[in-house]
Amino acid sequence: MAKLKAAFTLLPDRELTNRLSAAALLLYGASSGRLRWPRLPPHLSLNEPFLIESFAEVEAYFDALAGRTAPVSVTLRAVESLASSPNSPEAVVRVGIDESAALRELHTRLNSELHRGLTEGAPAVDGEAYRFHMTLGFLPSPLLVMPPSLRDFSGEKTTFHELALFLYEGLPKQGWQCMRYKMLPLAAPDPALADVRGNGQRA
Repeated sequence: MAKLKAAFTLLPDRELTNRLSAAALLLYGASSGRLRWPRLPPHLSLNEPFLIESFAEVEAYFDALAGRTAPVSVTLRAVESLASSPNSPEAVVRVGIDESAALRELHTRLNSELHRGLTEGAPAVDGEAYRFHMTLGFLPSPLLVMPPSLRDFSGEKTTFHELALFLYEGLPKQGWQCMRYKMLPLAAPDPALADVRGNGQRA
């Protein structure tokens, strides 16, 4: 079997997923059908796809990470269209994410722990250069004007309660494929809730 790549992602709740999909459909129409939808459902990637050295160890790490990670709360930004880059010949249309300490800590922890014998090196855009977002689609060139009816996600707060493991085969060659291999709830107690409960208890 060819070597696979994997990525760890956060999955939005059903209500936000539906609104992100509706936004992608609206942008498809606004771009006269030029927008190419992502192959995977809406998600917030925590790292770039990395080559797997040992799939069994990566899956075991994923299971353990879900069990020791609390739900992650973030603030959304507006829909933006970014120009193509050396890593992608297409422009990316995405919902930006305001960086938080919890997100950056999780990304840094993944890079540190996964690259200890579980992967074959870190992608160049990981680390401090990584910017969190949720992709809506891809275009041959940037979309200069957003449709007036497009929902403004800017300032919305949401909490991610599920962690997903995505697998990729053949990336970045033409004809590559991918799948959402596994989903698990983020099971660690939320420290903020724990503080509230603790403050409410009588000595």
